[in-house]
Amino acid sequence: MLNKINWGWRIAILYGCFALFILFLVWKTTTVTDDLVTPNYYAHELRYQEQIDKAKRTSALKVQPTWRVGSQQVEIVFPEDMIESNLTAQVLFYSPSKAKNDVTVQCVPDSSGLCSIDASQLKQGVYQMKIDWSAGGVSYYNEGTINIQ
Repeated sequence: MLNKINWGWRIAILYGCFALFILFLVWKTTTVTDDLVTPNYYAHELRYQEQIDKAKRTSALKVQPTWRVGSQQVEIVFPEDMIESNLTAQVLFYSPSKAKNDVTVQCVPDSSGLCSIDASQLKQGVYQMKIDWSAGGVSYYNEGTINIQ
């Protein structure tokens, strides 16, 4: 059968296959998501020095916040000496692989400094946990990597 097709048809089939390949590539590139680290990264970058200052204040503390990841919850333990000074925290669970998995939680610790966060709202995977907290009018910042099973 291949011998019965002349060169004109062979060239037309080759161009047709090439056009289908190009159309496939165009379709494939439109389905790829390009999640940014943060949607308003420029404004976030301008405030980055504030975050550096918060992290320096945190590293100067005698007792650092700690966290434990369990099967049902993520527990964050804040320093005991700061509990009575209106301690509030905002915890961002940043998923590097998918922006739609990011979760932000407001956290107010109990009288022992423990803040429990329900882990069922987090999908399985690796998260960068960013804790932005304040006590007594002073802001602090911690971050660490956790794995949700």
